[in-house]
Amino acid sequence: MKASKPLHIKFLLLALSIVGGSAFLATRSRCSPSHSFGVSVKPPTLAPLSSSRVHQLSRCNRTFVLSSAAKSASSSTSTSPAVDDTSNDTITATLFLIFMDTQLRSIFTKYSVAFPSSLAGCGFLFAFMILLDSLSGRDKRWGDAVYLKLNPGATLLAKWLPVFFVPSLITLPLASGLGSAYEVLKTFAVIIGGFFFTLFSTSFSVIWVRNIFDTKDSSVSDNPVQSTPTQSDLTTGKPPKPFSLALFRTLKSAASITGLLTVLSVQKFPSSRWIHPMKSLFLLFTTLSSFVFGANLPKSFTKIVHPLVTCTCLTWLAAKALASLTGSTFIEMLQSYKAGTLTAFSAGAGDILLFLLGPAVIALACQMYSRKKLMRENISTVGVSTLVSSLGGLYGTAAAVRFLRIINPTIRLSLLSRNITSPLAMAIASMLGADTSLAVTIVVLTGLFGANFGSAILDAAGIKDAVARGLGIGAAAHGLGTAAFSNEKDAFPFAAIAMALTASACTVLVSLPPVKRSVLNLALGM
Repeated sequence: MKASKPLHIKFLLLALSIVGGSAFLATRSRCSPSHSFGVSVKPPTLAPLSSSRVHQLSRCNRTFVLSSAAKSASSSTSTSPAVDDTSNDTITATLFLIFMDTQLRSIFTKYSVAFPSSLAGCGFLFAFMILLDSLSGRDKRWGDAVYLKLNPGATLLAKWLPVFFVPSLITLPLASGLGSAYEVLKTFAVIIGGFFFTLFSTSFSVIWVRNIFDTKDSSVSDNPVQSTPTQSDLTTGKPPKPFSLALFRTLKSAASITGLLTVLSVQKFPSSRWIHPMKSLFLLFTTLSSFVFGANLPKSFTKIVHPLVTCTCLTWLAAKALASLTGSTFIEMLQSYKAGTLTAFSAGAGDILLFLLGPAVIALACQMYSRKKLMRENISTVGVSTLVSSLGGLYGTAAAVRFLRIINPTIRLSLLSRNITSPLAMAIASMLGADTSLAVTIVVLTGLFGANFGSAILDAAGIKDAVARGLGIGAAAHGLGTAAFSNEKDAFPFAAIAMALTASACTVLVSLPPVKRSVLNLALGM
C-alpha cells in the first residue's frame, strides 16, 4: 500500500489539475475614454450636435461604462481565488481540505467511529472558525482570516460538488430489484410522496417559526445564480456559462486519448497492468466532460433535465461503447467504475470522485461561515426544522409503507432512511435490519428527484424565502439536493446544515431502543 502511494497522489493531482483548467479571455472595448468625452472646457462655445453624432456618442459612452464596470469587477475580485481555479491559493486551499479529510478518515477508521468523518470535519471546521471569530477583537478577525485562506478551495470544490455524487447514479443498474411492477410503483410512491412531505413540512414549519419570531425575510431573487461579471457578459447581456468551452474541450480530448489508449492496450497488450488505469481515466474524463457539457446546456433545458442526469446517461453510453470495443460487458464496466479501493492500479473513476466528495463536504463549512450572521438569526428555525424533518421522515415513512402494504419487509425498512445522506443511511439500515445497498439506492433516487425538480417545486409553491428553501431541500433530498442549490448563495449553507443535522438526528433517534421499537412496530405492523 505504501509503495503505491506516490502514484496514487499523482493520480489525484492529475484529476484536480484537469478539473481546474478553465480560463477566461477578456475582450477589448471598441471605444476609449478619449473617444467618449469632449476635451473642450468652454461649454458655451460648443456647437450643437447632430442627432447622428448624439447617437454615436451615446453608444460609445454605454460601451465605455460597460467596459469600466467589467474592469472594476475584475480588479475588485482579482484577489479572489474563486475567479481563477488554477491560482496557487486555490490549489493550496484545495489540497489542505483534501489533507484534512484524509487525516480525519484515518482517525475515524482507527477508532472504529461509524459517523461520517466528512460531516464531522464540516462541523468541526465551522465551529473552529466561529470560535476564532468570537475570541478575536474588532481589528482582526481570526475566523475571517481562516475563511479567506480556505474559501478559494471551498469555492472550487463547491463548483464541482454535484459530480462527486455521480458514481451512485452510474452504478444504479447494479442495484437489486424491487419486485413486481406493482411493488415498484408503491416504492416510488413512497419515495416521491415522502420527498414532497418532507420538503413542504420542513419549509412551511420554517416560514411559520420565522413569522412568529418576526425574523427578517431572505427571499431569493428570480435569478439566484451569483457570478463575477465579465466584459463579454456585460456587453452581450447573456448569462455566463458555469464552465468554459476550453475546459470542456480539454476534458473531451483527454477522454478521447485515454479511450483510444485503452482499446489499443486491450488489443496489443491484453495482459498489461495499465489497462485498468487507462480505462478508469477514460471513464473519469468522460464523466467530468459530460457533466460540464450538461451544466453548460441552456437553462430552459437544465430546469427539466438536471446536469447529473445528462452526465449519467452520457457516461453509460461511453461505458457501453468501450465495453463493445474491448470485448467486455456493460455490467463489468460499471463494476470497475466503483471498485471500492484507491490503490493506483485498482481504483475506478467513481472511487476518485467519491474520494473528493469528502473534502467537498468539509468545505461546506466555509459556505456556512460566510452566512454566519443569517444563521445566528435563525437558530430556533434550524432546531424546529431538524425536529420536523427527522421525526416526520422516520415516522411518516413508516406510516406510508404500512398504509401502502408493501409486501417485502426488507423494502419497507430500507425506505425508512430515504431522506438521509448515504453514509448514515447505511448505518440506519444496519440498525433496523434493512438491506444497506437497497437503502443507498433509494437514497440516490430521492436525491436525484430533489436535485432535478426541487427548485421548480419550491418556486411553484411560492416559497421564496432562502432559509426555508435551503432547510427544506437539504432535509428532503440530502447531498444531491444540497449540491443542486449551490448557486443559491443564501439557501445553500442552510441546505448543508439541514443535510447534516437531519442525518445526525435520525441516527441518534434510531439508536434509542424505544424509538427504534416504535418505528419498527409502525412500519411492519408488529
